[in-house]
Amino acid sequence: MLPDRRQRMIDETSAFITWALRHPEHVPRIPTRRVDWGGFAALLARPGARCAVEHWWYRTFDTLKSIGGS
Repeated sequence: MLPDRRQRMIDETSAFITWALRHPEHVPRIPTRRVDWGGFAALLARPGARCAVEHWWYRTFDTLKSIGGS
């Protein structure tokens, strides 16, 4: 991975974590139950949630492929 891209990813992650810690009311809680036991039911019931999750995974895997992952 190029150093500038790596640094950008670190900076963006750091900014998000800082924001999330300051605004916990805007960040969904991580479920403590497995999906098949209803752990993400409330989150996935939101309009467009499944599409957003699918998009996120595709984007994540495409990014990994572009930086040399398998």
